[in-house]
Amino acid sequence: MNRRDMAWGSALAAIAVAAGTMGSTAALADATGEVLDAIEDFRKAMVDGNGARLLELSSDDMSFGHAGGVVQTKVEFVKTVVDKEEVFHTIKLYDHSIKVSGDLAIARHTFDANIFYQGKDQDFLLKIVQVWRKEDGRWRLFLRQAFKLPT
Repeated sequence: MNRRDMAWGSALAAIAVAAGTMGSTAALADATGEVLDAIEDFRKAMVDGNGARLLELSSDDMSFGHAGGVVQTKVEFVKTVVDKEEVFHTIKLYDHSIKVSGDLAIARHTFDANIFYQGKDQDFLLKIVQVWRKEDGRWRLFLRQAFKLPT
């Protein structure tokens, strides 16, 4: 094998590595977009009070943590929405950060909402961390924890 053949071999190897990296980067971007779509679907279902959609978007083992310390299961959380114990008038989500690793994704965002809660309308400005898990080809909320902004 001469130098020219070795150079071509090295160039082809570099192209193959770059193509593989581009492919995985594109897949990661697709997965991040899918998680963002799932977050938006969950937000809409909360505002719409759509219990069936919330159940569909939630893992059976979901843990839903509120900023006040209450932690609910999937069924407990959806029941509060369906029974109108919590009515989400508006929810705005921004400052998104999403990190996908295999079938798990960690999503963080700011939650700015007006909610009927504990018998009155209240405004909430919270930070949220979520863990989404890909189950049966779909992203489902596995863990959600809200916390108050530092003062």
